[in-house]
Amino acid sequence: MHIEMKKNEIIREENFTALSDTELLVLLQQDSVTAFEVLYVRYKNRLQSFCLFMLKSPTVAQDVVQEVFIKVWSARKTLNTDQSFSNYIYTLSKNQSLNELRSAKRKEIMENILIRQEEASEAENADTKLIIKEYQALLEAAINELSEQKRKIYVMSRNEGKSHKEIAEIMHISPHTVQSHISDSLRLISDYFFRHADIEFYVVFMVLSLHS
Repeated sequence: MHIEMKKNEIIREENFTALSDTELLVLLQQDSVTAFEVLYVRYKNRLQSFCLFMLKSPTVAQDVVQEVFIKVWSARKTLNTDQSFSNYIYTLSKNQSLNELRSAKRKEIMENILIRQEEASEAENADTKLIIKEYQALLEAAINELSEQKRKIYVMSRNEGKSHKEIAEIMHISPHTVQSHISDSLRLISDYFFRHADIEFYVVFMVLSLHS
């Protein structure tokens, strides 16, 4: 369903709240701040409750909703008026919440590692350093077993923190191919750990690969 509205069409501000989501999206595509504000008020509380259920933090849930609506405003010119805005905004909120959870999990893992290191005795620190050194040596050996292209892509992704898009541009391949190479590399490295390392190292790699 397409709704045509002239850019110079005047709608009294108090009548905006009576418009449907689709009608507001058409106006939003024309840079209507009022239409954006009406959509924000219409969905803000429901989305915060939805995000709070996932995140268990009112502050983080509120931040996620703010980020979601920033994305809506940034993408206003390309919003699909044939698509349910409710489904779209809830999907954005769910994905943003999942990103927050993954980020929090990575932070928790690193904080726990730091806490354990700080609390460890000098002897334990020496043991920890030895274990980390052994783990890094195994990981490096596993990476060196990869093909040249897979190795380059894995290092750019995991060691240098480049996005799939950035790697695709550097390697002159598609982002989908980048993802395929990374998935293959993770599988090959995990196989290497399974065959050459103690089960503890294998588990550590599998856990870290899930949160990287």
